[in-house]
Amino acid sequence: MGLSSNSIIHFTKTSDALKEILSNNFKIFYSRESIILEKKIQYAAPMVSFCDIPLSSIKEHIGKYGSYGIGLTKDWAQSQQLNPVLYVDKKSDLSKSYNSLYNKYFRVGKKMKDLDDSEKHMLNLLRYIKNYEADLIRGGEVIKDYRYSDEREWRFLPDYEKCSNMAIKVSLIDTDEKKAKYNNSISDLRLKFEPNDIKYIIIEQESEISEFVDVLKKSKGNKYTYNDVERLMTRIITSEQIVTDL
Repeated sequence: MGLSSNSIIHFTKTSDALKEILSNNFKIFYSRESIILEKKIQYAAPMVSFCDIPLSSIKEHIGKYGSYGIGLTKDWAQSQQLNPVLYVDKKSDLSKSYNSLYNKYFRVGKKMKDLDDSEKHMLNLLRYIKNYEADLIRGGEVIKDYRYSDEREWRFLPDYEKCSNMAIKVSLIDTDEKKAKYNNSISDLRLKFEPNDIKYIIIEQESEISEFVDVLKKSKGNKYTYNDVERLMTRIITSEQIVTDL
């Protein structure tokens, strides 16, 4: 069995969030990121994240990121210009090199609108960097030396032409009101997919299947044909199945 799959999965914690994705594609939200190079860099960027992990190895990921998800083909991911994250060890020469460039260009108080094209490209590169290993904080719990590279993350990040605030200070979204303001500013952006791009739909329990079939049927006129609904019904699997059977 390969170490990666032919699809990528986006997980979410609630059934409502998955229903919204199935009905209206992916909304783009600002996410806080923290990277330790020689020093810690913190920022927030608009993104949608996925993992490239076979279903047989996904149990631990479900526990951290949610029991609901949608798997889409790698062909779709590449057509939408998603890219795997660049995992960097915080003690490596690469880490030191990028930190030096970051200090030179971005710690001088420049505003986004004043960045030249080269600086925008460098900032875009930062948005795809993640530590190979670092502490993970989830729900107040700290997991020491969590190996982020095990997630094999892929990201969609809108470019500067579509979103001028491609990376912002975390202080700008440190309250629900502030975060809502920035998310509302990009509410028209969507990461779109077609029914044929869907490999599987993951829900928490078998008892929810009829709810999700209804979502597909109600969206039929806009997105899903009768044949699409019939096909996708066979691609619904549950987190219970994954945890107990795979």
